[in-house]
Amino acid sequence: MQWFPKLKGKEWVWILGLSAMFLFVASRNLTRLPIFVDESLYLRWAQIAWHDASWRFISLTDGKQPLWMWLVIPFLKIFKDPLVAGRFMNVLCGLVTILASGYGVWLLTGKKSASWWTMLVISVSPFLFFYDRFAVVEAMMIAFGVLVFDGAILLAKTRRLDVALILGMVTGLALLVKSPSLFFLLLIPAAYLIQLRRPKDIFTKETAKYIALVLVGWGIAGVIYNVQRLSPWMHVIADKNSFFVVPYSEIFKDPMRVWNNLLDTFRWHFAYTTIPVFLFGIWGMWLFWRKQPKEMVVAKAWFALPLLGTVLLARLYSPRYMVFTTPYLLMFVGYALSWIKSVRLRIGVFILLSIYPAILMTKLITDPIHFPFVDVDQGYVNGWSAGNGTKQIADWAVARIHETGRPMTIYTEGTFGILPEGLELYTDGRVQGLSIIGIYPINEIPPKVASAHAKTDPETYFILNNTVPKSVPASLELVASYPKLRDNPMRLYHVLPAAK
Repeated sequence: MQWFPKLKGKEWVWILGLSAMFLFVASRNLTRLPIFVDESLYLRWAQIAWHDASWRFISLTDGKQPLWMWLVIPFLKIFKDPLVAGRFMNVLCGLVTILASGYGVWLLTGKKSASWWTMLVISVSPFLFFYDRFAVVEAMMIAFGVLVFDGAILLAKTRRLDVALILGMVTGLALLVKSPSLFFLLLIPAAYLIQLRRPKDIFTKETAKYIALVLVGWGIAGVIYNVQRLSPWMHVIADKNSFFVVPYSEIFKDPMRVWNNLLDTFRWHFAYTTIPVFLFGIWGMWLFWRKQPKEMVVAKAWFALPLLGTVLLARLYSPRYMVFTTPYLLMFVGYALSWIKSVRLRIGVFILLSIYPAILMTKLITDPIHFPFVDVDQGYVNGWSAGNGTKQIADWAVARIHETGRPMTIYTEGTFGILPEGLELYTDGRVQGLSIIGIYPINEIPPKVASAHAKTDPETYFILNNTVPKSVPASLELVASYPKLRDNPMRLYHVLPAAK
């Protein structure tokens, strides 16, 4: 079979132009949205792993697979701002998703036009665009998922050992990104449907050969995944997953949970994918079924089955946990556009579908604080999980130590997350003599340990990020306050030396 489409010069120009445009747009104003709690954790883990090889598996202490942290390390060496490093790496993951999705559609359908339109549609998806500019693992998981999708189709069509080996390695790396990548591994055999002409074709030597190759790929993926056994913390992954996922035996014990998850799936797609695009994708499924039914079933399996599994199993559910299926929905949109006969009409429909997504993407670039997040995503810009003030306080602390020449101690409300990890992230390697100590819970303001320390060290400070006291004692002097969208500003206080 032909592994790659034969591209003309203008088609190469088109691909390079789309790639350059995406990189230019997606890399604008990467820090306009303040750091989020999970970003501070992931980037701090990457920073620690960079400086100390014995902590390369540090993310496993919280049940998170380590590949994203490993791959962000080179970007930490390039970019001065660690948040830019993590977010720019995800921009590159977004580009991989665009290119790999176009390639996958060509492999599946043989239509270059469907490939081009799919790439365009994915490049203007606000749902994917947000995570392509956000330093969490989702963008990388999405990219690896589409690469596994491509490899699964290639393996089904070629039944070659080298393809199985490459597919196994890619799948193993996907499993090192996030646990739901297991869906990708399990869906690999679904691609073989495109090779079956009659039911009796299942019981052939070619099928047996294919099964053997799939098992080889699965075996390699398992070996790569088990590299985490080099750390004594691998077992925490299962413990962490049990917090977010219900046991199989309890899936239907709470029907309202499943129903609410299903409704939320539609609500979030309507909000972020947008209603016109979503409905056009449903029409694309129907058109795909009429034109190429076996190929449609394969693509729909990659979209619907992981989504259904997530809806059934999710104890805690948010758009982050379903976004990885979005490229396959958008493949149907691209496929439907490719069947519109009139080029002008095709372009016109694409423009109409893209108007509102383009507005949302512009908002993400220019004013993400006021982006119309759904309720469950308000934590990105509000509350304890939003990090406005983290970098500002870190810069102030570094400047203050240089100015005074004295060491400083900062006590923070919280022992895990934005505080203290976010503060450590932004001050790492920039100054000597800064001690950051997390405290939780906060039983009194200021904490006794901070008041006691201030008696001997006038450079003692305290940060509140969640608690809003009715009154602030005289022993605290407000240095700065950094508002969020609505409430819970991050406040930096000087703990006065005379405090008792």
